[in-house]
Amino acid sequence: MSFGPPALQPAHSAADLAHGALAARIISGSLAPGAVLTEGSQSAELAMSRTPVHKAFLRLAAEGLLRLRPHQGAVVTAEDARTTHELLEARIMLESESVRACAASGSEAAAAADLDPLLSAQAQALRRGDALGFAAADHAFHARIAAASGNALVEAFYGQIRPRLERITRAVVLSGQADLARFLSDHRRLVTFLERADAARYAVLLRAHVGFDGPKPSGS
Repeated sequence: MSFGPPALQPAHSAADLAHGALAARIISGSLAPGAVLTEGSQSAELAMSRTPVHKAFLRLAAEGLLRLRPHQGAVVTAEDARTTHELLEARIMLESESVRACAASGSEAAAAADLDPLLSAQAQALRRGDALGFAAADHAFHARIAAASGNALVEAFYGQIRPRLERITRAVVLSGQADLARFLSDHRRLVTFLERADAARYAVLLRAHVGFDGPKPSGS
């Protein structure tokens, strides 16, 4: 029996494409909280069969961006004050632990250097008045730190809550009420604490950065 070369697999499955398209619309707000989606309507909009859309719905529900309603489609979720606080608290824990892990492994300098392009991207977006660009770089900055420990389980858990954190970041930055210059200044100080392997001061600043020192948590 002979076997030919393995068939080439597509870089992204139809379910991945459906998930990416729907997640982007939810995170951006073009699909607003409370919007009702059906597999049929989204299949038509995305020009694909219902099977990949169904899989995308299940994944989005697991990520907390959709709430499934049996036989009625799904509803786009919203983040209230409590869930926003819980998500930001989880991010603080993951980032702070990642900084401690970098210090223990001696990789803090490399982790800090890896953040330079994202700081530059934020500075450029700030100069251009590009709030969308700033939000994207801001979110990537925190996600990069959370992944810096190299712990696959930590990275997987962060990946589970990442879409909701990205939605929060984008909403805060685009609100017009956020002090983006302060956010960038905070980020530069966070990198300094990372370079110094000072996880304690990193955690203190990060809590202030997301607004946990005030009455309502809000931050990027």
